[in-house]
Amino acid sequence: MSAVPDEEGASRLTRAEMDAALVAFTPADWQRAEVIAAALCAGITELTGDDLLQEAMTRLLEEDRTWPANVHPLVVLKNVMRSIASNARKHSAASPIDEAVQLDPFEIDEEKKFPAAHGKVTVTPEDQFSGKQQIVGLYAALGGDEDLEMLAMAWADGLRGKDAQYALGWDDKKYDAERKRLTRRLQKLDPDRSPK
Repeated sequence: MSAVPDEEGASRLTRAEMDAALVAFTPADWQRAEVIAAALCAGITELTGDDLLQEAMTRLLEEDRTWPANVHPLVVLKNVMRSIASNARKHSAASPIDEAVQLDPFEIDEEKKFPAAHGKVTVTPEDQFSGKQQIVGLYAALGGDEDLEMLAMAWADGLRGKDAQYALGWDDKKYDAERKRLTRRLQKLDPDRSPK
């Protein structure tokens, strides 16, 4: 291959070399790429695995993204798809659109003359079962400690800080001590959990 240097001096494939690398893909390579794409776009409502794979190839072939020389094509595709999926997640998080609300264009509110909005349930039975399993595991880990159980219930109800402290009737010192104990206990349950 006759790779060309990019702006930083690293060698990258030309358009013809990219075409050749993609044509050389076997059915197994495409299957792996599709599996990677499906995994990377999990949880992104506006993007399917096929869309993600297509967008990655388009950006590579239009030379919006570089294809480094001597890097396996699946690695290159995976890196480009990861970047696109990451950007889509950031865009969704910043979007003012609530995916749980749908407009019914055929049901018009006669007084206001615009489509009616309806919420949609996004919690599946599997989600409910998983949540129940997590609660059972949490209470088992708390080992009957009433203060920690009360604080966990307050947090589960969405109360934090002064609101939780007031609801529990605790002073600053007690709330802070119990919060730290519960946080440590939760960290032991799930060391990979990121604190919020």
